[in-house]
Amino acid sequence: MQFTLKRIIATFICMLVMLCNAQVSRAEIRTYEGVGEYIMSDFETPDIAKQRAKARAEQSAAEQAGVYVKSYTRTVNNTLVEDEIVAIANMIIKITDVQYTTTPTSESGGSFQIVAKIHATVDSDRIDEWLKRDQQKNRELVEQNKQLQADKAKLDAELVDLRNKLSQVANAQEKQTLEKKVVSTDSKFLANQKIEEGWRLYSDEQYAEALAMFTQSISLNGNNSIAYYGRGTAYYAQGKYTQAIVDFNMAIALNPNIAESYCNRGLAYDSQGRYSQAIADYNKAIAINPNFAKAYNNRGVSYAKQDNYTQAIVDFTKAIVINSTDAELYYNRGLSYAKQGNYPQAINDYNKAIDLNQNYADAYKHRGMTYSYQGNHSQAIADLTKAIALNPNNADAYYNRGTVYAHQGKHRQAIADYNKTIVLNPNYYVAYCNRGCVYGMLGNHDQAIADLTKSIALNPNYATAYINRGLVYEQLGNIRQANADFAKAKELSGR
Repeated sequence: MQFTLKRIIATFICMLVMLCNAQVSRAEIRTYEGVGEYIMSDFETPDIAKQRAKARAEQSAAEQAGVYVKSYTRTVNNTLVEDEIVAIANMIIKITDVQYTTTPTSESGGSFQIVAKIHATVDSDRIDEWLKRDQQKNRELVEQNKQLQADKAKLDAELVDLRNKLSQVANAQEKQTLEKKVVSTDSKFLANQKIEEGWRLYSDEQYAEALAMFTQSISLNGNNSIAYYGRGTAYYAQGKYTQAIVDFNMAIALNPNIAESYCNRGLAYDSQGRYSQAIADYNKAIAINPNFAKAYNNRGVSYAKQDNYTQAIVDFTKAIVINSTDAELYYNRGLSYAKQGNYPQAINDYNKAIDLNQNYADAYKHRGMTYSYQGNHSQAIADLTKAIALNPNNADAYYNRGTVYAHQGKHRQAIADYNKTIVLNPNYYVAYCNRGCVYGMLGNHDQAIADLTKSIALNPNYATAYINRGLVYEQLGNIRQANADFAKAKELSGR
């Protein structure tokens, strides 16, 4: 989780608040055929047998797709570990067709061979989306895929053991007991299938659909902590933090030794502003897994939100020691250094973040802001322009570039950037304030007063806007109104 520095106050005449060319995508679509076989015994249903055969066919196709993912990511200069390659293949593969054939395995017809043949596709655009996406979310999906595959392998082994025992048992009561265990194993298998589909939907940011799939999994197996964890994560993605906490509570009750459950519950607490509870959960996650870089990072963010930047830097540094290739960790530490006024160290961290991720728009934005604090306006403009090219919908980048232009006396460019800021975020009251200041410098007092009045309407407690409007009224000779605005600003500042 990132936290963002957006607004710093600087002064010039009026008080001013500080801070490509499109390429056509040509997707490559690969098609794979997967075949899975399953021998259905007389105590199993055709539906569950088909699902098991289909799962094996999907695994076969995903393994083939993994070879392509590995090759493709090398061509775009990304070296991924095997776990991530497997996760990408499992998450992005799309099943387009499934066909089944059923054949008796003996003349008596006591068992049948079910063969599932699937056709699946992998789109290179989906791989590109994965590579560009938030690294923390990707790590989440990789870890869940590892756990899910391990659980599936465990259930497969349990089923083989049960089938072997059933083939040898003669006692009717013991046979009935074993068959009940098979039914239970089948329910767990189907629940895991729902979890896998849930994570695929989550990967596609179809959070409502993912939530529904995790709920179906819970209905099949109410004792699976991963299903509650997955649903809690989907709730969190939708901003439903209270429901997320309820599900993470359940995941922890079912399995109190999973660090990720505490870590994600901490995220939900943090999002509610309950930083002390978030930190307590991160502490628990770290106690379970002392090398949990994500937990150190998230605890650092919570400390930073409490203005404890020294402790935040300690945590970000620990996370970097554990995982030195994560751009987000350097970015977050850079933010904390900047808040402490240690601009050279902040820039060093932003540099490292950008080295690791050339498309890290926020790192360019904040490095540009930090350059502006140092008075290096040309470099600030270059970085903020790069940030805008990478993310044209980032209102803060336009806002901060406009402010740097204003410091350079490039008033028209400043107004153009403030205009864009307001289009992207009509409630950006600081942008109205700054644009009003620039209009005042150009002698357009009517527009200046209109913008500053709009800023006050959006935030009636914004003292800076009252001061700036007072200065404009003073220039117009309206001393009574100027004094009223100065008095209001003094009242607000004295709170």
